[in-house]
Amino acid sequence: ITHVLDTHLHADHISGGRAIAEQTKATYWLPPKDAEEVVFHYQPLEEGHNVTIGKTTIAIQPVYSPGHTIGSTSFIVDDQYLLSGDILFIDSIGRPDLAGMAEDWVGDLRETLYKRYKELSNDLIVLPAHFMVIDELNEDGSVGKKLGTLFAENHGLNIEDEAEFRHLVTDNLPPQPNAYQEIRETNMGKINP
Repeated sequence: ITHVLDTHLHADHISGGRAIAEQTKATYWLPPKDAEEVVFHYQPLEEGHNVTIGKTTIAIQPVYSPGHTIGSTSFIVDDQYLLSGDILFIDSIGRPDLAGMAEDWVGDLRETLYKRYKELSNDLIVLPAHFMVIDELNEDGSVGKKLGTLFAENHGLNIEDEAEFRHLVTDNLPPQPNAYQEIRETNMGKINP
């Protein structure tokens, strides 16, 4: 392990990224807009600065994609895959509320999904961080679909009215995790569980 990358500062679980990087002496990458309060060393994961891994050269192109958090960053890997983190899923879209900023970040989420992602190749295979229902799995057990297919089939990518989009995203948010602030502070390195 030579590089560890987090798509954003997590608020729903303690990331193992920093611990893995420390144990393996790997470079730990984190989006700087999510890392303003971290108290440890990290490499800023910024659009325009590709990450190259190994002798076979796996090219990771960061794509700034705010909406889940202010610093959310997706990865285009070898011009084939879009690792969308918690912004876009197979049958749904991300939630922007884990820092209590849903009303402020819903516009960023729409901008990412409806403008930034629209500029990307429809042939990219979207690999989200997780899935909601078993129906989202492919026959081989993988979770992924072409971006163009998601623009055609994912309801969250097909809401023309911005007010309707805002209501869809903010009106029915599930409760935040009980310890989300402590989780965020742990991922910032401010507290240790």
